[in-house]
Amino acid sequence: MRALSAQVTGLKVTEDQPIAFRITHIGTAAITSVAVTTGTSCVLIDADGTTTVTFATYGTVGAAVDYINSSTNWRAKVLDSLRTQITTGANTLVNNAGLIANTKYGESGYDVLLDTTVAFAFPIRCTYDRSASNLAPRGGHRVKLVNFEYVMNVGTAAADKVRVYEWDPILKTETQIFSAPSVDSTSTVTTHDFSKAPITAKEGNDLIVLVTDNAAITHATTNYLQALYIRE
Repeated sequence: MRALSAQVTGLKVTEDQPIAFRITHIGTAAITSVAVTTGTSCVLIDADGTTTVTFATYGTVGAAVDYINSSTNWRAKVLDSLRTQITTGANTLVNNAGLIANTKYGESGYDVLLDTTVAFAFPIRCTYDRSASNLAPRGGHRVKLVNFEYVMNVGTAAADKVRVYEWDPILKTETQIFSAPSVDSTSTVTTHDFSKAPITAKEGNDLIVLVTDNAAITHATTNYLQALYIRE
């Protein structure tokens, strides 16, 4: 039955478009604003009060999301990012004084974006459920990475700069399970194809595809990362 209900999903991220984390409001109080000040804080305001995520204290995406999830009225989920991605760096997260709510994944939410050329990272999360409310049950479901491709103007092509991690939500661990050297180009498409033997996460786990660099990813309109995976 799982095989019959499997769904192929494709995701593509370009400059400054990976969703570092998604926020949703679960309270009944009226929402005033959701804002990100890069390197400083993420401030969530509703009629019940203000929740301030200070990046000096919560210095990684994972820590920031955990703090939001400890609040009464707000929930968040790490999406196109590693939990270890820093939030304190200037412009690591895209500055936005007034995030606009969007409706997708079966919920209304706010997308906090990653500045790819500042973070030196292009990530995509292959997950069964991209909602911040965790609307889809994890148990009995898994993802399979079929292939991914990219064009990237990296600072220096190097070994182990193209990676796949498996995220375990129970242990809260991100374990690297694939490695390849990066390719520096503004036009050549680099492809990693696993269609004959997809990389398969354990039930309930996610896979994160990441192209990174030690020192720079130069802004280019041609930069992108695309992944094709199966949700089952």
